[in-house]
Amino acid sequence: MNFIKSKRSAIAIFIATASAALLSCGGPPAPPTRPNGVPVTTALVVTQTVPLDQMYPGLAVSPRMIQIDARVEGFLLKQGVPDGSVTKPDQVIYRIDPRPFEATLASQQGTLVQAVAQRDYSRKEMERNAPLLKTDAISQQDFDKLVATYETDQGKVITAEANVLTAKINLSYCTMVSPFAGILGASQFFEGAVVGTANTTNLNSLVQIDPMWAEFSPSATEWPKFSALIAKAPLQATVTFDGNDTIQAPGKIIFSDNQASTSTGTLMMRVEFANPNLIFRPGVYVKVNVSLGEEPNVMVVPQDAVFARETNLYIWRVKADDTVETVQVKVLKKIEGLIELSSGPKVGDRVVVDGIQRLKPGSKIIDMNQAPKPAATTEAAATTPASPEPAKK
Repeated sequence: MNFIKSKRSAIAIFIATASAALLSCGGPPAPPTRPNGVPVTTALVVTQTVPLDQMYPGLAVSPRMIQIDARVEGFLLKQGVPDGSVTKPDQVIYRIDPRPFEATLASQQGTLVQAVAQRDYSRKEMERNAPLLKTDAISQQDFDKLVATYETDQGKVITAEANVLTAKINLSYCTMVSPFAGILGASQFFEGAVVGTANTTNLNSLVQIDPMWAEFSPSATEWPKFSALIAKAPLQATVTFDGNDTIQAPGKIIFSDNQASTSTGTLMMRVEFANPNLIFRPGVYVKVNVSLGEEPNVMVVPQDAVFARETNLYIWRVKADDTVETVQVKVLKKIEGLIELSSGPKVGDRVVVDGIQRLKPGSKIIDMNQAPKPAATTEAAATTPASPEPAKK
């Protein structure tokens, strides 16, 4: 029994000691307090010099596009380049069986030899009889016949030479080569087919795609501005693959049409750009961003600060008491993560860029970009733990 009483006494002493220790430390820790406001990040409305770029819809166009046609009739003997392949200049694309045309050429060359021989004989006959005309050994009529025969034979030689040339041309048509570096399209006929007839003329198409053109049509009223800039230096532009802003190619304006369209009031212009990776293809829609200089003192805000509500655009502006209000803005354009504004806030205003979805008019904010304000001080007696009184002896 004495042991149990001693153990209970020890536990009571421990509890009393722990309670005293808690009281001496100011009691149990206070529960954490919620911040008095919505945590956000802000940015200042500033001005800066921005590029005067203008974006136009455009179309990728090949500088050279040709149809590969069979100009003589015959069997398609060979296709030297697979469909869709890149061709080199003078590379054989198609070959028609040349043997019939070689035979025709040989026949015409033989006819030419005969015509030349007959002409030479007629000339000699004319030359031999010319002295006899002076002694009346031959009549003028007979001599005139000899001259006419020579001239007729000379004409036959010219005709035979023309036929030989035609046969050579037709033979050359049997081999179709690439006149420039380009990409071959889809074949309409393949090896073994008879081509060159009325309905089998077109075999394929070939387009040049490096360099490429991008055609766009600004309003004709913008031409004086373009003309003034082009007179100073080549006007630079960037061509972007429509639907994929990561695919871009720099270029410059090389052509403007000599007349505006009366139906649309626009003026067609061309940008030439390099296309070494062959990504851009004729007929692809593109965006043409033309560099028109720079404009100073433009009011801008971060792109994340602008949000839509119904059909209008707004920002959250931070007032002096750290509450927010909505301000309607008029956006001109986007500039590399910034938004150019023509109306709305003033330069130097603070606007919310992160946390806008948690705000409502009048919300108190805590700007996470700024250092936290020092906590409010209280009386030292309330904050300083009391020293324990010395135990009385």
